[in-house]
Amino acid sequence: MKPSRTDHGVAAGGSAGAVRNGAVVALLLAALAVRWWAAAGNEFPTVDGTQYLDQAWQISFTGQVPYSCFPPGWPALVAIPLRFLGADDPHAMLAAAHLANVALGVLLVWLSWLLLKPRLGFGLALAGAAVVAFLPQQIILAKSDLSDLAYACGLLGGWLLLERRRDLPAGLVLGYTYLVRPESALASLGLLAWRWRSGRKLPWRLALGHAVFVLPYLVFLKVSGGGWDVSSKTVALSQTLDAYPGAAYLGVIARNLGLLAPLLTGQLGLPLALLAAYGAARHRGAWAWLLAPLLSVPLVINPMVVRFWLPYLPVLLLGAGLGARSLAALAIARGGKASGRGARVPVALLAIAVIAGLAVAAIDDAPYIERDTEAYYGLKDAGLWLRGPATRQTLVADYKPYAAYWAGCRFLKYPELGSALDYALWAGNHDVDYLVVNVQTVRQYLPGLDGLLVSPLAPELAGRLELVQTFFYDRVGDNTVVYRVVR
Repeated sequence: MKPSRTDHGVAAGGSAGAVRNGAVVALLLAALAVRWWAAAGNEFPTVDGTQYLDQAWQISFTGQVPYSCFPPGWPALVAIPLRFLGADDPHAMLAAAHLANVALGVLLVWLSWLLLKPRLGFGLALAGAAVVAFLPQQIILAKSDLSDLAYACGLLGGWLLLERRRDLPAGLVLGYTYLVRPESALASLGLLAWRWRSGRKLPWRLALGHAVFVLPYLVFLKVSGGGWDVSSKTVALSQTLDAYPGAAYLGVIARNLGLLAPLLTGQLGLPLALLAAYGAARHRGAWAWLLAPLLSVPLVINPMVVRFWLPYLPVLLLGAGLGARSLAALAIARGGKASGRGARVPVALLAIAVIAGLAVAAIDDAPYIERDTEAYYGLKDAGLWLRGPATRQTLVADYKPYAAYWAGCRFLKYPELGSALDYALWAGNHDVDYLVVNVQTVRQYLPGLDGLLVSPLAPELAGRLELVQTFFYDRVGDNTVVYRVVR
């Protein structure tokens, strides 16, 4: 019996579906491979990452959640792989963060695909997911020890569950996301209001899911911090308001906005960034509430950096895709009867502009996939050496916390003082055990420490500090010395 036309249609449809599924799987595997490679090449933590990783260590091996200006959601995730990698090894702590971020980076590509496919169709959705997969700044997050990817997956995963009417799981995911970045509350409040309005009844399952994680965290802040607060991060807002009272605070917000906005074009290129803004404004939907936490970024004194945009990239790409489709539809409508041919030129020009802008932005950032801006070899070696004489209670002073991280010790940051003697006196008054002095940080940040980079020490220092170790490298900036503070 010959197959019918219907049989042919089913076979063709099944074959096309298999090809499309294969393309998505291939994209996810490629995203995994490039992230694994990038993470494997990074041997250094970040400044904030040292605090996150110390929290993860305490959660995993002491069973305690430490009070910190950094919320515990991300450290708790890192604590899961850390439990299997080793109890007292800084390399294992960093590897645990990399494992978590590699997995979350691939998950974000898949979640982006799920967000884009129903609204943009297969082609644009696959292109958008590919941007998330291969944009250099997104790959860089996979080799990082920071919380951006956990936050992005939490926001996007919570929305996708909510969109499918899975209110309780959505609330649980968004509630946990609050423990990663409390500013997610701005998105959650908007989505709660949207669900209430659309369903015309209180979304109690969604609220209950949030409460499971949020309420215990608020009680934890009360017990640990001594007062009711919505986040341990609000100290940054208090410091900003104290430093810039009244109308001066508006100047801080304006300055931060002026620094933050151009970073999006530097990441995506101008055409795609403009499309994202246009599409998000023209095609407003409940999904746009996922962008609400961006409103909190300019409110505090903080260096405006490109990674503030990265958790919202899938939503911005959705806006860009919707904007591109509406512009294409407008070109077709104006073309009249010859709409098909007439629209091809402006659509092609738009596509070329978007691809060119994105390529230029990606080329600028690509070197940082392999390069590490926090590669302080001297501080790492000094910390590993200190693991011998030091304990977890040893207090190590430095400008950056890297030596203390590798040593597994407590850290105290250098203040800005005028001379080496001032630092020696300061160390004695603060019960510091060791001073770590790195040439690069002295030249760049703390010239007052320069007197500790000469030998022999000045007579007024010789009785206060004892040189116990030196590290020399081909690059002079990495050279590092370690002093023991004489009691």
